[in-house]
Amino acid sequence: MVSFSRVLSASAFATVLATAPLAAHAAEVSPPTGAGVANQVEQIAPGSLSADTVFSAVESAKPADLGGIMNYCIQSNYLTASEAWPILAAFNKKTNDVPSNQKGNMSYADGSTGLLKVGGKEPISLENASTDIRKQACAKVEARAKSLL
Repeated sequence: MVSFSRVLSASAFATVLATAPLAAHAAEVSPPTGAGVANQVEQIAPGSLSADTVFSAVESAKPADLGGIMNYCIQSNYLTASEAWPILAAFNKKTNDVPSNQKGNMSYADGSTGLLKVGGKEPISLENASTDIRKQACAKVEARAKSLL
């Protein structure tokens, strides 16, 4: 008679063997870069964007970009959700960037992934800035959104 522990051990071993190729393959595949213009973002070393570049982009961002970035900031915990969500909801209502007909603004979607379009230049990703710069940029986004309400 086969003991329960041997069957369990054989089953666990088979599971590990079956998933090993998947884990190895996952390590080789690059993650997607996001929606819309995300594929156009230059490959920049993480933490290499300057504060001036990021803050300038925030100051010149269009409302749809601003709303999307604010959403990114909340989701990434750079802004306190209980304080920032009401501002974002009011901002979205005013700008209508997230309409009820499900035909949202692509700039908002890109901003939600951390991308900011800067005039006619290549978009920048907040992920390429240091954590301190991201936090400061998010505070500036929140302040700017408040001022536009």
